[in-house]
Amino acid sequence: MAKRTKQKQSIHDAKVKNLANQLKRKGYNVKADLTGFEKPSPIGKNNRIPDIEATKRGVRKIVEVETPESLEKDKDQLSTFQKSAAQRKRTTFETIIAK
Repeated sequence: MAKRTKQKQSIHDAKVKNLANQLKRKGYNVKADLTGFEKPSPIGKNNRIPDIEATKRGVRKIVEVETPESLEKDKDQLSTFQKSAAQRKRTTFETIIAK
């Protein structure tokens, strides 16, 4: 995973927390790669952990938050999540850019 500056990491983490809480309010069971949340399941042969995994009535969302700087560096990871979602029924993948 690309290393972010402390400032960019805190912007990233705040966005992940905000999205996780929004999904919880919508009734999703949310796992997030943040302190205070259950960690999402690893995906792919490199066991990559998405920022958010949310499920509700059999529908699963995989969400990855990137900063503009990490977007280019994390292409492999995004591709892994995209392929995983495409291979599963009722699963979507979304990339969110935190600015």
